Amino acid sequence: MAQLLIMKKDLGRHSKGDIVEIRATSTPFGGKEPDAFILIEFPSPMIDFEHCSKTWDLDIGYEIVNSDISIDGFRIKVFSKLTNATGVGNVTKKAVEQFINLWGGSIHSFAENEVVFDILIFDAIKSTAFWEIPLDDVIFTELNYEKSTGTHQVEVDYSARQNNPSYVERYVSRKGATIINHANRIITFDILRSTMRQAFEVDINRKARKMLIRRRYHVSSNVVDYIIGQGGMISTDTETVMTYIKDKAAE
Repeated sequence: MAQLLIMKKDLGRHSKGDIVEIRATSTPFGGKEPDAFILIEFPSPMIDFEHCSKTWDLDIGYEIVNSDISIDGFRIKVFSKLTNATGVGNVTKKAVEQFINLWGGSIHSFAENEVVFDILIFDAIKSTAFWEIPLDDVIFTELNYEKSTGTHQVEVDYSARQNNPSYVERYVSRKGATIINHANRIITFDILRSTMRQAFEVDINRKARKMLIRRRYHVSSNVVDYIIGQGGMISTDTETVMTYIKDKAAE
């Protein structure tokens, strides 16, 4: 058994009709809740409707447009997988350009709901975005690149720093690299292009996302007004509730 807690009126970042919480049936109103919310009770498990109180976030897709394995370079398109007819949810150049630059990439072109950029794997390997720390005093040198496996052998000279060598080895290993040699604050490691591409895809979904709308699912103003007329709460069947719930991404 479940209840939908729904905004009675526009308030802050919420809009009238937004579904803000799914909770157990018979959960009592608390404090001034009746001033801000209406309730719909229905006979279904909460878990079946938990998605209805989630926010609407930018949902980024990733597609390789072209590649040049001789230099391990890629042209990549990023786009939003969840938009609506009015353009809410679109990927924009402004939203992702700084992120792409931090990975060592550069914008090639952009259009409605897509940004295309170029990137070399070695540039990503030595980027601040991959290591997540400043690198002004660290020197990266590519010693070898094996095209067939996409393996880059890289030398990193961090002698200008005083980092504990054991810490550096653990840090490099956590990034998915295989250490070949380490002496005199110079570390040599192998890392795969697939490791770098996976790291980029994870990071763009983690960092380049943003909340577009406070709540994605809602009921119409007419439904809200009807429930207000019934005293602020109704009990109904699951089928009726499903007709009430609207997805802003589909509107």
